[in-house]
Amino acid sequence: MKILVADCDGNHARELSAQLKAQDDAFSIILAGPGENLLDAVRRACPDVVIVDMARPDRDGLDSVRALNAQQMVPVLMFIDDDDPQFMEEAIAAGVSSYHVGGVTLPAIKPILRTAMAVFQRMRGLQNQLAEAQEQIEARQTIDAAKRLLMAQDKMSEPAAHRFLQRRAMDQQKKITDIAAALLRGRKTETS
Repeated sequence: MKILVADCDGNHARELSAQLKAQDDAFSIILAGPGENLLDAVRRACPDVVIVDMARPDRDGLDSVRALNAQQMVPVLMFIDDDDPQFMEEAIAAGVSSYHVGGVTLPAIKPILRTAMAVFQRMRGLQNQLAEAQEQIEARQTIDAAKRLLMAQDKMSEPAAHRFLQRRAMDQQKKITDIAAALLRGRKTETS
């Protein structure tokens, strides 16, 4: 498993890396370079998981996690020295899969890594389902709007308007949604 360790303190990052290696020598540990942006480090290293270790909570550091999460690239674990419930909520909202208050020594990391990866995969699946549902709703709204337009302007019944869109879609070998959107655009420009 490739693990990217991102910590602004190089000595702390090396210490964390040694602890990870001591727990499992199969871990491949990559350190983010000094001053390296988290997104750039992830692109360079292509890790399976990212560990962000912060001696003190840093809200600017969460911006990098947000940007990383927006691209849905990898699960992020965060280790913080001090308990800060508000920061924890912000970190989770930014996309941290697993948040731990622990100080310098790491607990047994394997179950934490597996849990973080499972949570990340679950959230990614839910995001994909949500995006798919939103696309279906938008497609249905476009088709319904086109049918309403045909019913109002061409005095078609709802079933006739639907058949009209279906026939056009089959004739042009396109999706019915694309036909409906083109009809709406075309009729809108005619009336403008």
